[in-house]
Amino acid sequence: MSLARAFTLSLLLMAASRLLGVLRDAVVATQFGLTGHADAALVALSYPDFMVSLLWGAAVPAVMVPRMAGRSGADVADEAARWMRVALPLFALAGLLSWVARGPLVHLLAPGLHAVDAGLAAHALGLGALVALPAGALTMVGAAALQSQGRLQWQYAGNVVFNLVLIASLVLAARLHAFAWVAAGIAAAALARLGMMQRVVAGLGRARRGVARWPDSQGLRAVVLALAASGLTVLYTLAARSIASRNGPGQLGVFHYAQRIGELPLHTVFAVAAALALARLSAAEAAGDHDAARERGRQWMRSMLRIALLLGAAGMLAAPLGVRLVFGWGRMNAQAQFELVRSMRWILALLPLQAAQLVLAARLNSHRRIVDQVLGYGGGLLALLLLGALLAPGWWRALAAYGAAYLCATTLLWLRLARHAGDAEAGNALLLGLGSVALAVLALLLARWPVQGLSGMVLQAAPVLPLLGAGAWYMLRRDPLGMALGRRGAPR
Repeated sequence: MSLARAFTLSLLLMAASRLLGVLRDAVVATQFGLTGHADAALVALSYPDFMVSLLWGAAVPAVMVPRMAGRSGADVADEAARWMRVALPLFALAGLLSWVARGPLVHLLAPGLHAVDAGLAAHALGLGALVALPAGALTMVGAAALQSQGRLQWQYAGNVVFNLVLIASLVLAARLHAFAWVAAGIAAAALARLGMMQRVVAGLGRARRGVARWPDSQGLRAVVLALAASGLTVLYTLAARSIASRNGPGQLGVFHYAQRIGELPLHTVFAVAAALALARLSAAEAAGDHDAARERGRQWMRSMLRIALLLGAAGMLAAPLGVRLVFGWGRMNAQAQFELVRSMRWILALLPLQAAQLVLAARLNSHRRIVDQVLGYGGGLLALLLLGALLAPGWWRALAAYGAAYLCATTLLWLRLARHAGDAEAGNALLLGLGSVALAVLALLLARWPVQGLSGMVLQAAPVLPLLGAGAWYMLRRDPLGMALGRRGAPR
């Protein structure tokens, strides 16, 4: 398969995987509503991915991929086997500990669940973790091996299979009134994804005997340091969800749905743009052209801020209609939809800060400044926990704490990069500040413009397509990164 076709297939599978993730959330919402049962399902479903990200995260691929890129299939198989020997016992132990401590874990992750729902969540979380944690960690090693060979499409194909199995289990759990199907679905989905990944990885080559059986000390040290950075961002979401849950059953679900749907477009666009932006930035740095590298870094930040502002404004206008179409079925009544739209709009107001943090982290990573990332993310987590403890209970408390985390972390990361690169990027800082204020004002204005019925939702969403069209035209014709992406995607 040609590189262009593989890249296109990867994008399509990534889109399919993320859309199925949205469908999975919609199934939970429509089958269980904003109830303790929904929160229990969300806690159990998300726990394995959160724990694998926290303990394994993006750190292992970040260390593995550079070490395996350009090497033979046998070398890749050897390296993958070494990391799998670390992953299997580590995450088998983590799964066992999760089963033993399932009750306290649920109380920590969702303190607002009542006794019955907490028991259901604990049972599903514990049983699912026994299988899904080791399977998820092994899957991530396999994905890193394939990524080093430019075969990303299989990682996304595995996620498609994973979500399909989970959706089927959720429907069975709701229809049969048997919550045990949630735990069975988590385990089955994790094993199905692992089986697909292992089968594809086996095609790269066989691990050889007589080579080192464990990762070297340098690789292990790099992973530990990288985990300190990547794991902290996972704790943002876990802590904010816990704060939201304190407002009662169903409120964890409101934050979860608003965050997942609100942030999805930005993270999808960033995954595509980063591939090109990092390549251009790395090429300039490798050539020793520091001025060009600095300018390309500025362009990347400016492009992502523009995209975040566009997606934030369009998302706020489209939120009532989007929520109605995706979540407005089954047990999601008008009040539940209103709560979700209200929270989603404030999540969307944070998109410029999120875009800035993504770019800053990637740029610091290219300079091997992981310690600076730990400082920034640690400051953000501290701000989140502090504000969450000080604020009075209310629907907005988790959102305010979540926003404080991004504001603090982005500020610290910006200062560290400015010091390292010798460029504070005043123009981009002004764009970030004014853009964030503009989105917050728009959220306040829309809160005073309630929509009535489906016709009102359509009327409010009417400007979205022209807005997105004008934004896309501007990015492809005027923005340097957008122009480069346009040239890359143009037919030859």
